[in-house]
Amino acid sequence: MATNFLSMKRASSSGGLNAMVDDGFEYSLGPPESGFSLFLADRTKKVHFIRHAEGYHNVATKETGDNNCLLRGSAPASAHKLYDSRLTAKGIDQAERLRAHLAKRPSGSRSFTAFDLVVVSPLTRTCETALGVFGQPREPGKPAFLATTNAPEGSPEKLAGVKVAPPRFLVREECRERWGHYVCDGRRPIREIAAEFPNFDFSEIVHDDDVFYTDERETDEHCCARAVKFLEWLNKRPEKCIADVT
Repeated sequence: MATNFLSMKRASSSGGLNAMVDDGFEYSLGPPESGFSLFLADRTKKVHFIRHAEGYHNVATKETGDNNCLLRGSAPASAHKLYDSRLTAKGIDQAERLRAHLAKRPSGSRSFTAFDLVVVSPLTRTCETALGVFGQPREPGKPAFLATTNAPEGSPEKLAGVKVAPPRFLVREECRERWGHYVCDGRRPIREIAAEFPNFDFSEIVHDDDVFYTDERETDEHCCARAVKFLEWLNKRPEKCIADVT
């Protein structure tokens, strides 16, 4: 499922024993012909696809009316002010509003939505979005039982003293948006990004510099093939509830 920052509407309940309220595929206990299984929750992986919040490049293209402001011109792409564009103040606010929404969005047996893993594109704006939506991640290599924190403020779980573990943030190149041609879609060296976002797990990134960005736009075929491989990778993950920030 994808999150739209501008129109977040609460889904209605389908009745019965709801195990995944608001997750779009609730199940109920019923006769065999109903097609629902008591074990659906155990056999299903939930992936929430979250688009990055507003970046300065979004504002620039809106103001100019086209994408020409995102071309590098005669200078290196990395020298452009919109290279690896950051979030605007509005974008940071959008991410924080989504965090507040998830804190009150029922999922499973909880009154809020919690994630086992957050997969993040290495672009600066996606890292900023993930941080705004989910807060500080669990330190790489640290077990969940040693990294617990309070449940969301005002929740029944918080009142009951229930502790929750923040998710790990795993950074993957495959979930980047389409790269090339436009300077906003290039990224800074990982050594710079990792220093700005401690506790993000960059261990599966192969290249420090952005070897994928060129003056040519990534083809539709390559982008689609990359997306399929990423989905296959997600499907093999052991986690049951994953967020992908792209």
